[in-house]
Amino acid sequence: MRFGLTEFLLVLLIAVLAFGPRVSAWMNRWSRQARATRAEDARRRAAWEAERRARRDFILHRFQIAAAVLAILTAAALVYTLGFRPIEAEPQSYTLPAAAAPAGGQSISDTAALAVEGYQPPDCIQVRDGWIYLAARPAEGEGSALLRMREDGSGLMTVLTEEGRITAFAFDPAGDIWYTVLTGEGGALCRASHDGWGATAEQVVTQIDGRRLTYPAAVAAGPDGQIYFTQAADFGPQAGSLDEALRSELIGHTATGWVYAYDPAGRAVRRVMGGIAGAAGLALSPDGETLYVSDLGSRCIWAVDAAGRELTAGGKGCRLFAGDLPGYPTALAVDADGSVYVTYPWAAARWLEDRAADPGIRGIAARLPRSVQRSLFAACPAAAQSFRPDGSLEADYAADAVASGALAPSGNRLYLPGAEGGVCYFRL
Repeated sequence: MRFGLTEFLLVLLIAVLAFGPRVSAWMNRWSRQARATRAEDARRRAAWEAERRARRDFILHRFQIAAAVLAILTAAALVYTLGFRPIEAEPQSYTLPAAAAPAGGQSISDTAALAVEGYQPPDCIQVRDGWIYLAARPAEGEGSALLRMREDGSGLMTVLTEEGRITAFAFDPAGDIWYTVLTGEGGALCRASHDGWGATAEQVVTQIDGRRLTYPAAVAAGPDGQIYFTQAADFGPQAGSLDEALRSELIGHTATGWVYAYDPAGRAVRRVMGGIAGAAGLALSPDGETLYVSDLGSRCIWAVDAAGRELTAGGKGCRLFAGDLPGYPTALAVDADGSVYVTYPWAAARWLEDRAADPGIRGIAARLPRSVQRSLFAACPAAAQSFRPDGSLEADYAADAVASGALAPSGNRLYLPGAEGGVCYFRL
C-alpha cells in the first residue's frame, strides 16, 4: 500500500481531531500554572521587598534614635567635662610681673654625654666632691633611685632607693642627704645618712599645720643647717604626677605654692614665702643669705632673705631677680661665683598668658584630659639660662641632646638630663 501525501494529511487530520483538544487543554493548564507561579513569585518578591524596606526603615529609625541619644549624651558629657567637672582649683586672674626680657648673653651649645643605662632622664642632679649624684626612675618598673658616678662616667652605684619619685635632693654641711619624695598618697621631706656601706633614710616632714605635704618639688640646704623645701601647689594627690600638677597650676594660677624652712635642731617648720604659682625650684646664694625661688606660672625668679618669714611673692621683702623668662622656670642652681642657673621644661604659652584675665576660658583648658593638656605646652628652645648675681643674663644653653627639669653647675661644666637618658653637660 502506497502512503502518499494524501494519506499523510488524512492521518495528520485524524490525529489533530483525536488529540488536539487534549493537547490544547494541557497547554492551557501549563500556561495557567506558569502564570500562577510567576504571580506567586512576584507576590513573594514584593512581600520580601516590603519586609526588607520595613526592616531597613526600622533599623534606620533605631539608628537615628541611638545617634540622637549619643549626640545628646556626648554634648552633655562635653558640657560637663569642659564646664562643670570638678578640678583641683578654679583658675584665677593674674598679671605677670613687669620686667624686661633677658638679653645679651652668650649662646652655648657644645655638649658631651655620660651614659646611665636602665634609667629614665634624671629628675635631679647634684655634684659633690667629684661625684655626680642623680635621682632617676628606672626605665621599667616603679620607684626611684639616688645614684652616683664619677664625672668621667665611671663608678656608677646606687646610694638609696625609694618606692616613690625623688623630686629633689641636697647635701647639708654634715654630708647628709635631704630629699623630697612623692608617692601616690602624698609627699615627704626625708633625710638620709650614707657611707660606703649604705644609706639609712627617715621621713622628717610629712604634714604642715595638719595638712599632708602633697607636691614637694625642690629642696636646698643652707650653710647653717637650715633645710628649705617647697610645696609646688596646694593640690590633692589626685592631681596626678608632679609634672601634671605643675601644668594644672600653669593653667589655673592658683598661687598656692609655698617655701618652707625646716630647722633640724629645733624640729620646727617656718613659712618663708607663699603666693607662688608653682614653687618648682630653690637655690641659695654661696653665703646662704639669699634664697632664689622659681615661680612657674609668673615666669620669673624671686630673691628673698633666707631668714624671711611669711613673705608673699611680689610683696614686701620679695625682689624680682629675673622676669619675662623665655619659658616656665623649674629647677634652680647657684655656682661658687653666685651665678644663678635655671631650666625650662616648657616655652612661654601665649595662648595662656593672653587669657590671664579670663579664668573662664582657662577653666575649659583645666578640664581637658591630661593627655590633651600635655600638647598645649611646647618645649622651650633654651633648655637653661644662667644669670649673674646682679640679674643680668649670662648665657643661653640649648642643644638637641639635652632635656630640662634638672641642672647642676660644676667647674667648667653644666650638667643636665640627656634627652635619651643619662646625663649631658655643656662645656662652659
